[in-house]
Amino acid sequence: MASIRQIEANRSNARRSTGPKTAGGKARSSQNALRHGLARSAITDAAEAENFAVAIASGLGHQVTPASAMALARSKLALLRLRSLRQAMLSALLADPTPTDLKRFQRLERYERAALVQQRRTLRLLAPDDG
Repeated sequence: MASIRQIEANRSNARRSTGPKTAGGKARSSQNALRHGLARSAITDAAEAENFAVAIASGLGHQVTPASAMALARSKLALLRLRSLRQAMLSALLADPTPTDLKRFQRLERYERAALVQQRRTLRLLAPDDG
């Protein structure tokens, strides 16, 4: 259990670290997650995702819910987007290698792993029971 002195120190520190106070600071910090757009889960073209989900649902031989077909379509589209970005980054890296570009290329793996996990999870849900 925390002592009274620790609790007071925590409260004092919390009052000082509440984030940006100015309008400019708030505007800058609100854009932190949008640096490259890879973390966002929204698909830019909803019609493309819907068409892909319909194709997935019709292509599978067993009963598939629209939600699971859409989840698989989104994970596949995310992987396609990441792989296309990887190709562009690799071309730029080969043309003019810089340490910054190499770090960005390595960070891309984080997003690709997340998309692969989502795809595997969805495919497991779609697998027919062998009961």
